[in-house]
Parts: sequence; structure tokens; C-alpha cells
Amino acid sequence: MLYLSIKRIALALETPNDWQKENPQESLKHIYTDNFPWLEHYILQNSGTKEDAGDVFQEALAAAWLNLRSGKFTGNRQQFNAYLRQICKYKWINELRSGARKKTSYTDNVPEEGILPGLQEDDLERTRMLNSSLGKLGDKCREVLQLFYYKKKSMAEIANSLQNTEDSVKTIKYRCMMQLRKYFLEEMRKNGGI
Repeated sequence: MLYLSIKRIALALETPNDWQKENPQESLKHIYTDNFPWLEHYILQNSGTKEDAGDVFQEALAAAWLNLRSGKFTGNRQQFNAYLRQICKYKWINELRSGARKKTSYTDNVPEEGILPGLQEDDLERTRMLNSSLGKLGDKCREVLQLFYYKKKSMAEIANSLQNTEDSVKTIKYRCMMQLRKYFLEEMRKNGGI
């Protein structure tokens, strides 16, 4: 079933400028083979099921694949695999935090085999680039993003604290994220696309 979903994504997103100069279906097969076993193990170790792994992988792959095909992601296959794994990991963590699951526990005890050598150094560099990018944002943007992502405030709570409407805060958050993304991509280009 998961393979059929991947096949459907590949057909829907087929464009002439293929990332690996190979058939999108072949690219997706390689991506699946390289990443799904890792994700399945990760989710099973963190209060999930095989079905959860399939759902998370499908959502994450769709998001990552769209960014790849639209040119927003321009790295090589190894960088794409690391990018996809980060999306998978964050999607699962968000699922656990959402409260939809009761009595969940989160551990980060995933075996390191299969993860790119030096990935931890890359994570440190990405954190540095993210901090640099955050520093370029205006005070209001930083405040909204910190309230939402770090302090886990709802949109209604943020709107109340900023004396604004919830819709307005959603728009501000979206624009701030787009700015942050732009600054972060600039940082990545300056640092050789880490």
C-alpha cells in the first residue's frame, strides 16, 4: 500500500528536470529503501506502530519530494536522505506532542548505522545557521516564533498577548517563517549547502 502511494506521488510530480536524471519512480524506490527501515525502527522505539511509520513516511516524503522537485531543495541524494529523516523525525515528535497519544515516551536511541557520518557535525552547523538566521528577523517575528515553537503557545494565546487577532497572528507567523527560510537558505548557500 505504501509503495502504491509513493508511485502515485512520483507520477503526479514528474517533471523533465529530474534530480538524479533517472525515472522518478526509481528515485523514490531508492529513497524508500534508504530511509523507511530507519524510520520504522525509530517510530517503533518511540511508542509507534508500523502503520504510524507508513503514514509519517508518506507525509514526510510528499513534503520533501515537493521541495526537491520545485527546486527549493538542491542537495545531493545523501543530503536529501538526511533532510527527509529530519522531516520524519519532526513529524513524529509533533504527533507525540499533539496529545493524540496517551502514555507515550520519547527516546532518541536510534542506532547510528545508516545515518551519514558527520551528521551530528552538520546538525551543529545547521543550528548555528538557524541562530544566525533568527538574528536577522525583526523583534516581532522572533517573538511570535518563540512563543509558538519554543513556549508552545496557541495562536489564540499569542494573539491575546500581542493584542492582535488570531488570523493576523497566523499571517505574521507564516510571513516570519518564510523570511526565516529565506535567510536560512542564504546561510546554507554561503556554507556550501550543508
